[in-house]
Amino acid sequence: MERVLEIALAYPRFPHRESFFEGVLKYANDTNRNWSYITGLEALSMSVLDLVGWPGDGILAALCTEEEAACAAALPIPVVNISCALEQSPVPRCAADFVAMGKIAASHLLDKGFQSFAYYGLSDVGYSNQRRRGFEERLAETGVQPSVYLCKPTFRLGGSEWLQQNRQLAEWILSLNRPVGLFAVSDYRARQVLDACRLVGLKVPEEVAIVGVDNERIICDHVHPTLTSIARNNLLEGYRAAELLDRMIQGEDVPLETEPVSPLEIVERDSTATFAVSDPRLRDALNYLHLHIEDPLSIDEVTRHAGVSRRWLEYAFRDALGETPYQYLRRQRLAHARRLLSSEPSAKIYNVAQRSGFTSAKQLTIAFHQDFGMSPRDYRRAAQS
Repeated sequence: MERVLEIALAYPRFPHRESFFEGVLKYANDTNRNWSYITGLEALSMSVLDLVGWPGDGILAALCTEEEAACAAALPIPVVNISCALEQSPVPRCAADFVAMGKIAASHLLDKGFQSFAYYGLSDVGYSNQRRRGFEERLAETGVQPSVYLCKPTFRLGGSEWLQQNRQLAEWILSLNRPVGLFAVSDYRARQVLDACRLVGLKVPEEVAIVGVDNERIICDHVHPTLTSIARNNLLEGYRAAELLDRMIQGEDVPLETEPVSPLEIVERDSTATFAVSDPRLRDALNYLHLHIEDPLSIDEVTRHAGVSRRWLEYAFRDALGETPYQYLRRQRLAHARRLLSSEPSAKIYNVAQRSGFTSAKQLTIAFHQDFGMSPRDYRRAAQS
């Protein structure tokens, strides 16, 4: 009988890590691996520092400090790092595409018409630097730069440091040009921004629109206003990490860095439910367009609703959003189609097309090939792989 292999889960058990673990289990099931798992006892959280001398077979660990990194490098058993807190990893790492997350956040806020932007992140933390880089790169395409505020991370930091951070954060937000589209490094930090805005009397999303990362439902759905966030592909991250660990257990040489896992989508909630445009007619047109994104809407219908000429709408869109109404509508329809393909794997392609405002599955397929170089079915397979 095959020996049971002991695998340690040395990372904080955040809610989004539960679906990560489901990915680990799926890999073990798909490959018939006889794995057993251990984690912290009462706290359900463990550091690699707690595993010195442990006679197990492999570790999936979040290495967030230099001490943890040095410990992992010295252990005699395989360790896969699932964190990008450190810029360099001494052991093989499997992580998400954090640069892509920053670009998604910037695109979402640009679509809302914001012209002032801000990034709230962590100093000397790898994944924060990468999310900031993606955010800045996407904004640079439109000729703008965000204001940046970095605070000290709280990895293993005790006391009331975070209370002092709240006061400093509120002062920084007050100094920003508003309305501002703000990208926070995580949902926890996005919640902190929401609290800071409440403290100094700023309205969310009218004055400060907020985007977080991880789509932690316990945070995003249970604050007021609810928080927009970027959903990671946690299941695939877990699957890839388990696959990498298995290869190491089998004695295979693997690279220190692997291909990052792309995020799924942005999940819009109340914290960005606004359009930062000064003209009420353009704001009305944008609201109407998004309200009817699933309908076969024409630009002429939008102009009639807003009570403006097509020529006026063309100029207004170009001035505020940098593209024509048709280009904007087409891009939003494709984004909606991508969300449906990812979240509803059993939906027929022609139903996805109809619910995205396309006249047929063929029209949707042509648009997908033009913009993404693949068919809707191929995109769905990639999203579910």
